[in-house]
Amino acid sequence: MRRQMQPRAVMAVICPVFFLFALCVGSGAQSLVPEPIHGVTVDDKNDIRDDAFLAKLLVSLRHLSVKPTARIVYAPGKKNGYFPANSYLDATKQIKSAGYVFGQPVDSFYMRCFTPAEHLNRFKDYVTTLGAFVDIWEVGNEINGEWLFGKTKRCSPKASVNSTSQADVVSKMVEAYDYLKSQGKVTALTLYYNTPCRRPAANEIFTWADANIPARMKTGLDYLLVSYYEVDCHGYKPDWKQVFSQLATMFPNSKLGISEFGWSDKRTSNPIIKDLVQRHYAIHPSVSNWAGGGFYWEFAIDMVPYDPASGSLWNSINTAMANQK
Repeated sequence: MRRQMQPRAVMAVICPVFFLFALCVGSGAQSLVPEPIHGVTVDDKNDIRDDAFLAKLLVSLRHLSVKPTARIVYAPGKKNGYFPANSYLDATKQIKSAGYVFGQPVDSFYMRCFTPAEHLNRFKDYVTTLGAFVDIWEVGNEINGEWLFGKTKRCSPKASVNSTSQADVVSKMVEAYDYLKSQGKVTALTLYYNTPCRRPAANEIFTWADANIPARMKTGLDYLLVSYYEVDCHGYKPDWKQVFSQLATMFPNSKLGISEFGWSDKRTSNPIIKDLVQRHYAIHPSVSNWAGGGFYWEFAIDMVPYDPASGSLWNSINTAMANQK
């Protein structure tokens, strides 16, 4: 938070008709991650390119009793310049060896810092360089958030424009989706659940999605995921059955799940974290296309280094993920 290849003619000829869709959509097509997805987030407050941190992270991931899907937050860079995709190649390969990878080239916090052209070029760089090791690509993170556009004064590295617009957000999302689909990649979009919280009315999750997500994405996204920070919403507990039933109608072909949750800006107590972890990994509304997820945002802060003690936060998330359905 803050955050297809075209089928070759020869294949069309030789593929049996009943396998045409499955085998001939494209030589670059990827498969979905097995369900339920056991997701954790490699937070951008830690640098996976640092060998010492990466080693600790890998130990924590490999000791989990289920195969995790690690969401990698690819940070834009620092004041002196952008991080190229190849600087993340070795770390992404190693994390892939410990589970599945959910790639996030642009977190919602950094979305305002890119023009549409820069955003698309970033996706092309990361997909071209890391595509063999990333199982799911996030085309937009908390895409309906009101903080994804506006003045770019605080962007680091320095932005090339003074501000970006809500229309830019939509262009970035659609262009990233179309590009990833053209490459046969698995796509995910994260919406920010904000219905009960203070917000501009136009950015309410269902209002925004209905108005801004084109029909081809509503029918073509592989995953439609939801971010929710309960601590930021005065402890409100959503009716997830109602939320995901409505989303299942809007996105009839997408797998549904939780994209991220956590304690957001201010760290809370361990008992509250354990409660959040237990409840959010246990979410399983009775919708037929449920995929799981979770993706606790602060995994790399709270569950690294590996600590198997019975009362540890690592033990709490390991138990919660093992019980996912």
